Amino acid sequence: MGPRRLRLVAAWMQRRGVPVHSLQVQLSLLCPQAVAPGGLADSCRDLGIRLIAYSPLALGLLGGRYQPGGAMPEGPRGVLFRRMLPGIEPLLGLMRDIGQDHGSGPAAVALNWCRAHGAMPIPGLRDPQQVREIVRAQGWLLNSHERAALDQRIAGLKLRMVANPFQSR
Repeated sequence: MGPRRLRLVAAWMQRRGVPVHSLQVQLSLLCPQAVAPGGLADSCRDLGIRLIAYSPLALGLLGGRYQPGGAMPEGPRGVLFRRMLPGIEPLLGLMRDIGQDHGSGPAAVALNWCRAHGAMPIPGLRDPQQVREIVRAQGWLLNSHERAALDQRIAGLKLRMVANPFQSR
């Protein structure tokens, strides 16, 4: 749901004695619509609702595992990655630089970007290396300059993940 519908639903549920505690939305550096000014993140903050970010690594595009011209996942995900990776390389480069400053990789940067915007990211975990990266991500936070640099970089991206097409206003 969008910010307006969230406010309506939260008020409706509150009148019935059922508080809304959390809202789970697609949120990543490649799908940042929820944290745009006046968006869901602002409404969640105003209403005391915890914002939960699913797919914070954008299906794995932001995890640092795949490189343009390298091996890709099978099926539709591979098609998506081959199309998007070259166009997001400037973002991935900045993420690698920020991560290196913190002894982490791009996945930790992506997760901390969600946290810096007030969301709790819920990444998928498939192997022990990914678990270690998530643990490292929890040991630090983006500073305001790093967050601003990432926000500025994504503002200039031509490629984005498709946001929920069924989202209301």
